[in-house]
Formats: sequence, structure tokens, C-alpha cells
Amino acid sequence: MYTKAAVFTAVVASAAAFQPALRAGVAPKVSAATCTMQAENQGMKQAIAGLVAVPLLFGAQAANAITSQQVRSLTYEEIKGTGLANRCTELAGSNGEITINSANKFKIADLCLEPKSFQIEQEVNAKRKGGVSKEFVDTKLMTRATYTLAGVEGPLTNEGGLKFQEKDGIDYAATTVQLPGGERVPFMFTVKELVAKSTDSAIKPGTEFSGTFRVPSYRSGLFLDPKGRGGTTGYDMAQALPGMEADGAEGQAELAGETNKVFQVTDGSLEFAVNKVDQTTGEWSGVFVSEQLSDTDMGSKAPKKVLIKGIISGRVDTFNGNEDY
Repeated sequence: MYTKAAVFTAVVASAAAFQPALRAGVAPKVSAATCTMQAENQGMKQAIAGLVAVPLLFGAQAANAITSQQVRSLTYEEIKGTGLANRCTELAGSNGEITINSANKFKIADLCLEPKSFQIEQEVNAKRKGGVSKEFVDTKLMTRATYTLAGVEGPLTNEGGLKFQEKDGIDYAATTVQLPGGERVPFMFTVKELVAKSTDSAIKPGTEFSGTFRVPSYRSGLFLDPKGRGGTTGYDMAQALPGMEADGAEGQAELAGETNKVFQVTDGSLEFAVNKVDQTTGEWSGVFVSEQLSDTDMGSKAPKKVLIKGIISGRVDTFNGNEDY
């Protein structure tokens, strides 16, 4: 779990350092002529004028916020291929606070988490100290712009403090990053079964939530490796059994992990801080810091710690009777 200082460090960083991910996951370096051509080909130059400027999508101004009103003003064709579908909305300003009481049943709807930074814990040689230490290093995103969690929702209650329970929505996204040495690390970015609590009784600027969630296996039990081995299924083939190691120790364990596939579920932790609130619409936005484990290749590899920072937004609403929770 991360401290308040860590969360608010992410708040400051989100305003300047974070850039939105587009088609290939990073802001591309293209010329102004190329930007204009792409915008015209997609028929969005005229539609977005006055709403979301083209430099906002392709240029140095990409860190500017996208409001929910701007997104709702665009059609599917105007959003298609621009990367906006992978972005979370942010409030332009703050107005009041959202009080949660026992008079109504409340929920958080349209919860959105957009990662801006992926870091992997790795052993790093400390030249000055002459030893090896573990540090979170920056990575290169290899996944296309499909890694944002959106439409997540769940009940929000006041039990001497706010409590949010994740119940539904697009709450997982398969993601892969690449370490500086070239190793690629896949993981399931998720907030499944998140239970986040706050000591505040209202959502306002400065409100902080923290909690834990469950991280499912990157691959399901139906996945088959190149030798046809899976967790719940597989097939026999006419080949000899792999030779066992002579020592009967480490080699045996490695072969057992490759042969006996398991569906592993691990734990993750999340903290997020609210920095803007709109009392009229119930919308709020802020930043989050999440820590979880990477893929284990169904039990055959040791997982790595993944540190994710980004922006978060949501909307407080009342129950409408269609909820399944």
C-alpha cells in the first residue's frame, strides 16, 4: 500500500509528465502535416473543432483534460481511431462536495482508470554501494490503446466512513510492457472485487480511498501451450516424455511447473485521491496508484511486481433498480 505522499506525488505528475496513449500505446512523433492528414481522413477535423482540438489528440498539449461533456458531444465515427475511447474524462474545475447519507442507496458509476505509467520491480546494480537493490523501473508499453478500465460500478455506502465495492463493468484488461533489457512482462490490469474505504463521509477534494482487489490469471484454464498442455484441457501426442533432471530437485520442480498448469489468483492494492468534484452532476476525478503481480505463465514462472499510476474518474449516482447487486 502506498502512503498519502505517494498518491499526491502522482497528482502532481499527472498534470505534466503523463501523456495520453494513442494507437500504439504512446504519443507518436509525427509531423504537423501527418496529423492534419490523419484528422481529415477520419472526418473529425470539423466535428471536433471547438470541442477537442487536434493538437490535443496528437501534439504536446495531450496532457490537457477531456471532459465528459466533450466526449458526449462526439459520435462513434468521430472518436474511432483517435485514442479518445482509451481516455478517462477529467473535471475542468471543482464545485462543492458529494455527501453520502442513509436516505438513499448510492453507487459509483462510470468508474474509469486510465494508466499513465507502468513500472516493474527489478534488481538493479547499485554502483556506488556496490550491491544489488530492487527498484521500480520504467517500461515501454507494448499493448495498443485497449488497457483502460471503464464502466466499472458498485455500491457506495457510509459506514462511519465511505466504502466502495466493485461489482460490474470492464474491470480487467490484458496488458504487456517491455523492460529496458527487452524482456516482456504480461499482466492482467484489473480492479476485480475491489473494496476501497475512506475515513471521509463525503467525496470532496482531498478524499482518499484505499483497498485491495483480486488479480485473475493472465490466461484461462482452456489455454494450451505449444506442447498442448493446459489447466483444464489438453491433448495427447505421440512423443516421448521430457527427460527428468538427474539431481531430482530443482530440475524436477521446473518440469512440474511447466507440466501441471494452475489458475492462480493473486492480490493487489489500490489507492486513489480525489482532486476535483462537481456537486451538481455527481462527477469526480483524481489520480490512482496500484500495485499488483504480473503473469506466472500458469504457475511456471515467478511473478513480478507491477506499479501502475494514472488518472481515475467516476460519478456518484443513486440506484435505479436495474442493478444485480
